[in-house]
Amino acid sequence: MPILLRVIEIANYAYSNSRIQVMSSRIIPEEKLKEMIEASSLAEVVAALEPTDYSPYLHEMMEERSEAIERALNRHTADSYREVATMVPMDLKAVLAVLLRKWDIYNIKLILRGVYAERSPDEIRADLVPVGELAPSKIGELAEARSLEELVSNLDGTPYSRLAESLQLFDQTRNLTVLEARLDNILYEDAWKDMTSKPLDENLLALKNYLATNIDVVNLKFLFRAKKDGLTAGSIEGYLVKGGGLQESLIKSILEMDTVDNVVAALEGTKYYQPVLGAVPEYESTGSVLPIELALDGYLVRVGKNISITQPFGIGPAIGYLSMKEMEIRNVRTLARGIEAGLSPDEIRNLIMKVGT
Repeated sequence: MPILLRVIEIANYAYSNSRIQVMSSRIIPEEKLKEMIEASSLAEVVAALEPTDYSPYLHEMMEERSEAIERALNRHTADSYREVATMVPMDLKAVLAVLLRKWDIYNIKLILRGVYAERSPDEIRADLVPVGELAPSKIGELAEARSLEELVSNLDGTPYSRLAESLQLFDQTRNLTVLEARLDNILYEDAWKDMTSKPLDENLLALKNYLATNIDVVNLKFLFRAKKDGLTAGSIEGYLVKGGGLQESLIKSILEMDTVDNVVAALEGTKYYQPVLGAVPEYESTGSVLPIELALDGYLVRVGKNISITQPFGIGPAIGYLSMKEMEIRNVRTLARGIEAGLSPDEIRNLIMKVGT
């Protein structure tokens, strides 16, 4: 009977995963991205994207500006997520929901920044990605807020209403990082609590591994930034997400360290050491932790890609495709902004995320 059930399970995934694999094959290859980095204008970037899945969305652009390209990318991303959501078997809908919540956070952060910068609701709405667990009508309501207090109040009834707990600290610091870090905490701690409270089959174990890596990367990126800025353990501990794969004792020891180099050394023996170590020379030459952050993000994509290989008959292909798609969107957005800002190809190349090892 177990063999028969396994055959039925594989059959249930076969059609959806074959379609997802076709979508994965259309991810922009590295060589193509290298050519786009050398583009001398946004017109060349748009032309290079013509043979890709982005073509129909680019045709709707009214002007060749990086913001217009980003909006076309965002619309495509939303449609890609919806398409994957319709493909996966019913028993994996809840699993996919964990990945969709990341877009709720993305949209809320965009609205936070827009309201803080006093942008109009129409300007804010143009940049949103209409995908996630929050209803489009709710996202639209949030974009109408004219103050951060009103925005947070409008989150009542959603999983993100706890953002109100950080308003007082924001009023003291006037730093949006306070609110954005709290959103990350809500997203990942809720997902981790849910993931560790139920029996796990192969698919849920794969998702738990991916979620743990997400949490580790969020925490490490925050710790590297904090150490670069000389922040004390007491001022940053509350921003860290509880859970993940790194031992709590290691996180506590890193909290007490005072330099980026010490944090790098502390990671020896973990799966993050080699990716981070490879980014250290560029960190030392630029003084920016961005190369380290890009290395960590690239490693996360590698984990998603590996899950697609090791779990080919379950959630693996969906996780692999969506993680690669997020990297593709981010890289095209980055090079478009860089070209518009007049950066050299070498400068843009340093901002591009690569799949980690």
